[in-house]
Amino acid sequence: SRSGPGRPPCQSPTAPCAPGTASGQSRGMLDEWTMYQITGNVAYLNSFRRKKALRAGMMGGSLAGLGIACTAMMMADMKSRQQPNAPWMPKRLPQRVGAAIALGFTACAATSWLRSAELVGVFLVPQPSGPEADEAP
Repeated sequence: SRSGPGRPPCQSPTAPCAPGTASGQSRGMLDEWTMYQITGNVAYLNSFRRKKALRAGMMGGSLAGLGIACTAMMMADMKSRQQPNAPWMPKRLPQRVGAAIALGFTACAATSWLRSAELVGVFLVPQPSGPEADEAP
């Protein structure tokens, strides 16, 4: 190994690190989906589903809020051309954007949570089962 004294190989300045370390994952840690594949423990799958639903909800909510805000600003710009004294920001725009964010978050998170239920029992790594599982070499 090219690691220095007392250093794991991934922290060596010359050794390449494992994939996924640049995306915020801890070095040497496996994600929940991989741990579920290895162990078959449903707690890992539930954690994976929660994180996936939260991520989808945040993306959906932010896109819904941006869509409402941009559309409202465009409509206000079109009205200001016709009526010179029209307000720049439409009335109650923050409430509408907030409602769109909440609705988009809820819809996308719920959809992701329900769709990820299909993953229960799906193993890409063969799981030991039956009497052969008890006979480990």
